[in-house]
Amino acid sequence: MPQLQRLSLKAQVYEIIRQKILQQEYALGEKLNIDTIADELKISNSPIREALMMLSQDGLIEMVPNNGAHVISFSEEGFHEIASSLYVVLYGAYDLCVRQGTIDQVAREMEHYLALQQKCYDEGNIIETVKYALQFDKCIVTGTKNTHLISMYERIEDIFYLMALHNNQRGEDDRHNNITEHRMILKSIQAQDAAALHRWLGIHYDKHL
Repeated sequence: MPQLQRLSLKAQVYEIIRQKILQQEYALGEKLNIDTIADELKISNSPIREALMMLSQDGLIEMVPNNGAHVISFSEEGFHEIASSLYVVLYGAYDLCVRQGTIDQVAREMEHYLALQQKCYDEGNIIETVKYALQFDKCIVTGTKNTHLISMYERIEDIFYLMALHNNQRGEDDRHNNITEHRMILKSIQAQDAAALHRWLGIHYDKHL
C-alpha cells in the first residue's frame, strides 16, 4: 500500500494565505510582505514565494512589477466584466440543464439555499448569507453534471466570493435586493420562463463597485 504524502510546505502556506484573504485579514489591494509572513510562520521565503505564485494563478494575488505581491483589487471595469461573465455562464448552464432534464432538481436545490440565505440574512450574518447566496447560483452550474464546466467555475469561485462579500457589505439595500433578485430568478426557473430568467439574471449581474 503506497504511503499518503503530507501536504507540502508551499501547499500549507497557500491555504493559510488564501484563508486570510477570504476572511479579509488581508484587505483588497493590500501588499503582502514576504519577510513578514516568513517571520510569522517561522519558515524560509521560498515556500511563500511559491504559494504566492499559486495564488496569482488563482487570481487572488496580483504580482506588480517592482512592487511585489498584492491582494487583488477590483476596478469598475474588471468588476463589471466578472459579473457579466457570471451571467453568461449561468444562463448557458440553465439552457443545458433544461435540455438534460435536470432543471426541476436544480430548482429544488436553489429553493433550499435561498431559504438558508434568507435565514442568515434575518439573523444579520453577512458571511453566511454570502456563502448561501453563492451556493444558490452554483446550483445551476452543478446541475449540468458537466465536470469541465464545474471545474472552470470552481477555479474562480473565490473571486466570486470576494465580489459578493463586497456587495453585501455595502449596505442593507444591497443585501435585500440580492435576495429579491434570487427569488425572481428561482420563480423564472420554476416556470421555465427563459425570457424572465434572462431579464432577472441581467439585473442580478449588473454589478458595479
